[in-house]
Amino acid sequence: MSQRFIIRPTIEEDAPGLSELLSDTPQEGSIQLNFEREPNYFHATDVGTTTRDLWVMEDTEQQRIAGAFSMGFRDVFENGQRKSMRYGSDLRIHRDYQGGRTLLRFFKTVKSIIGDDYYQTVILEENKASLDTVGGNRIKVQPTYNAFRRHRTNMIELRRREKHKIRLNIRRAASTDIPVMQAFFDANAPRKQFYPCYDFSRIETGDTYYRDIKLNDFLLAFDGNELVGMTGFWDQKAFKQTRIAGYSKAIQYARPFYNAYTKIAGGLSLPPAGSLTSYIYLHCNVFKDNRSDIFADLLAYARKELKDSEYDALVVGFDTEDPLHKVTDKYKKEELFSLHFISGYGKDPSPDLNPEGLMYLETARL
Repeated sequence: MSQRFIIRPTIEEDAPGLSELLSDTPQEGSIQLNFEREPNYFHATDVGTTTRDLWVMEDTEQQRIAGAFSMGFRDVFENGQRKSMRYGSDLRIHRDYQGGRTLLRFFKTVKSIIGDDYYQTVILEENKASLDTVGGNRIKVQPTYNAFRRHRTNMIELRRREKHKIRLNIRRAASTDIPVMQAFFDANAPRKQFYPCYDFSRIETGDTYYRDIKLNDFLLAFDGNELVGMTGFWDQKAFKQTRIAGYSKAIQYARPFYNAYTKIAGGLSLPPAGSLTSYIYLHCNVFKDNRSDIFADLLAYARKELKDSEYDALVVGFDTEDPLHKVTDKYKKEELFSLHFISGYGKDPSPDLNPEGLMYLETARL
């Protein structure tokens, strides 16, 4: 008798089924979000991890994907040292299979994959179901989720006039800047836990980890001849989209009044249900000594560059305790909060991590 459910590594032919699974499992909350990955599901997977390790559970009777999860690798800085680390993400279970043994089967597979190793994972705070189950360590066979810091994503509006006076000399990057950019990154990025490693020589070479990143979309800030800060624009809509699936009754009722208010006072409006959001990321945010005045100049420059663009918002995120939020707090914005976990079946590594050091999760790679 053949086995109905099979958990196996993905193959390229799974891409349409994975996209269908994603559309059937919206992110719950006061605003329901559908995370879409067209035209190919794997394009978004490959900017989150450098080595793909994506698994599916196939229902062989129905010939469809019942669930999926990713445990791929990427290089990050841990305690200042470069390390290849797993990133657990994209855990999805089709609604027809929720409440059964799918999650138990997944965790048994995870244990066989990772052994005593540990991995990073992130859960949105509005995702109460996940926080109450896996985040609360309520499933017997699951890895232990050890909470390690909190992340805040800012969606900053772009229509209001920029008032900040820029002091530094800021310009777009060119290929001749790669050596100084790499040296600056290597000197400053390791100061934050789990900062993803960047190799600027790989940009625009076809490396899928840097898909649709252009070198001249990086902004470089100079104090005299010294590079003191950098950030980069990253438009991902060619391979990763976010759709407003719906609103809670309260927000749906208040939406027309709220949108009328934003036209007067500024801020992000709430588009109709079914609409795709329009935003661009600021990624690879590195500033000398993590100085907020450098970030303030770069953010102001970025907003001026995007003022008449197609985008509604600029997205950038940091550790909730990062003083850089003093800059983002000066703007009209929406915020999303996420909890970051170090998970595994072995010893909790959190005590060995610098408890006072800030964390950096690249929002564009979550």
